[in-house]
Amino acid sequence: MRLKDKSAIVTGGASGIGEATVRRFAEEGAAVLIADIDAELGQAVAKECTSAGHSVSFMRTDVSKSEDIDACVKRALESNGRITTVVNNAAWMSGFKIATETLEMEWEYAMAVDLKGPFLMSKACIPHMQESGGGSVINIASVGGLVGFAGYAAYCTAKGGLVQLTKSVAIDYGKDNIRANAICPGFIRTPGTAAALEEPEIEKMGRDMSVLDRLGEPIEIANAALFLASDESSFVTGTTLVVDGGWTVR
Repeated sequence: MRLKDKSAIVTGGASGIGEATVRRFAEEGAAVLIADIDAELGQAVAKECTSAGHSVSFMRTDVSKSEDIDACVKRALESNGRITTVVNNAAWMSGFKIATETLEMEWEYAMAVDLKGPFLMSKACIPHMQESGGGSVINIASVGGLVGFAGYAAYCTAKGGLVQLTKSVAIDYGKDNIRANAICPGFIRTPGTAAALEEPEIEKMGRDMSVLDRLGEPIEIANAALFLASDESSFVTGTTLVVDGGWTVR
């Protein structure tokens, strides 16, 4: 098993990319704590994984609140002994507007969830990774943090900041054998995009964004995260792994 003896926290792990990552990590032997604001979905995923013989638990967590982050990390340590991996996946996927139409509260919430959350979780986990000899921080950013989208001012800003936070963490903690990498997904078919994809023109737009003529699936991002969590990527840090079906090569 590629993650035997590893312990992970996956934020936003109740659905979509996060859920796929939880399941993939658990299948490969990791003890996983789902940190999500949706208790019903999170508990259901944890129960299903546990029934399949995996070590998966859930804790309701608002990643924008430091007290929730601290409690989550404490729970992971109590349950699993250490934290080797954190996947900062939770994101706010609404309120997409151009800058002049974005409300201040929408801007602040996007920053709180999409950027502050990964900062707080990394800050809380890194000291424990230092004590245990290393770890892997995996930030789920977006191609929108690299090339930008029309009408996504707050989201693109937060995701661009997350790419830069990844680089800073990689530089500052490499000496402690702590690796930090970002994954930038393209258009992925998730519960968060399901409503939009019911419109044929949106579905076509998503396919056209990829040179592979299709949308991505959550498992394809989970597999990238698995690589970055495993020892197979032991010399990979500070990188931005683009998983977009070729969107950004054009």
